[in-house]
Amino acid sequence: MKTKKLLIAAAISTGTLLGSLGTAAYAANGDTQKQSAGEFASDAMVTTKVKGAFVADSALSALDIAVETNDGVVTLTGTVGTAAEVEQAGRVARDVEGVKQVKNDIKVDASKADKK
Repeated sequence: MKTKKLLIAAAISTGTLLGSLGTAAYAANGDTQKQSAGEFASDAMVTTKVKGAFVADSALSALDIAVETNDGVVTLTGTVGTAAEVEQAGRVARDVEGVKQVKNDIKVDASKADKK
């Protein structure tokens, strides 16, 4: 079971990093505020750490929660089964090194609670 979680964490981390690289390239060409390479790398690392923390927490499904980091501010989105999971995700994210603030926009869908 631990091997499966580690593989999922590695896949999420790789996808997050590759997806973030594409976002950075897009942001560099748009009208949005540009991040330095160091800021971008730091935010990508924070996102990876938060996702890894979600994988390690048996009460959360890392696949149901999206994580985006900008200047150390982590935004959580997605849908989970209970309000307790929303609170747990916020708590776990706040405890990750490098997180300055958490915006918890996770929604509750009671139908997901039955799937666990």
